Amino acid sequence: MQTPKIKNLVLSLTGQCNFACRYCYAAEHDKNIMNVETALAAIDLAVSSLPVNEKFIIQFSGGEPLLNFKVLHAAVSYVQKNKMPAVLQIQTNGSLLTDQIAQYLFKNKVAIGVSLDGKPNVNDKLRLTKDGKGATNLILHGLEVLRRNNISCGLTCVVTADNVDELSGIVDMAYFLGNVRKIGFDLLRGQGRGSGLVPPTEAQMLKSMEEVYARVEQLSQLAGYKISISQAERAKLLCTESCRQFGHCYAMNGEAAFVDASGKIYACSSLIGNEDFYLGNVQDGLDNALVEKVSNKIFQSMSFCRECADFKLCGGGCFARWYGSGEKVAYKSECAMKRISIKMIGESEK
Repeated sequence: MQTPKIKNLVLSLTGQCNFACRYCYAAEHDKNIMNVETALAAIDLAVSSLPVNEKFIIQFSGGEPLLNFKVLHAAVSYVQKNKMPAVLQIQTNGSLLTDQIAQYLFKNKVAIGVSLDGKPNVNDKLRLTKDGKGATNLILHGLEVLRRNNISCGLTCVVTADNVDELSGIVDMAYFLGNVRKIGFDLLRGQGRGSGLVPPTEAQMLKSMEEVYARVEQLSQLAGYKISISQAERAKLLCTESCRQFGHCYAMNGEAAFVDASGKIYACSSLIGNEDFYLGNVQDGLDNALVEKVSNKIFQSMSFCRECADFKLCGGGCFARWYGSGEKVAYKSECAMKRISIKMIGESEK
């Protein structure tokens, strides 16, 4: 195997969080706070692995990354000062956003993703504060901070059996908020606290995603703009044949580095703490043998995808979802989600 290239660097700034979501797979992350030295060492490791000026992704994650804004600020400043070709992203629960933080992220081109799982009555069943109360009001406060600063964002909706029948509600919320431009659906993963919940069925996923796309079409006519669905964008990209099979899985391609607060590197954010997917550390770098071993494990585990007639336009399933589901075959609700997205793209191009 060639020396690994880190095209997707995720910094888990802390495993701590001010929420206690029922499905959180990050519940097993290192609860320490990442220091500046670790973050910058991880960035240097990614840059040194790539040809000069080749773009790569840096995502700030957690836990709740804004609990460690100091290190986020230092990392962004380091990237800007050294003119590194990084695409910057943050995935946050939104509750700690202030006008100052929002303006900083916008000014420094950090794309913002906020987690929300539906309308308040639905979201409050899944996304909870430490004292067990629904977290919707705190999330909406953060989204309002973004809106009043004219900053757009994306929403990520985790799908479980608890909210799958009401997924179109997240579309209503997105148009109501007014500054959402993309929605992504992240199916339940069986890591962390997610092992205690039930995933949606294939039939539920098909029905609900059909309702999602129909609702987008309906509301886009009324609002005058169309919110994109991540799964449909992915299908459209594959329809142009400009993306590799399993191109979405940086871990399978040996191009991922998910760094915990102590500087340990794993193949996937869903698998942090699982020593079967440990790849090295920021001080010593990636262990090429471990990268190849994990890459091969993921590649071989997902072999059933390559036998599917829809593989060309699907691009392959998510290993972490499949691995956490305990299934020996495809994660059928993910297949359903992708098939309806492919169908929608096909119909829109007729």
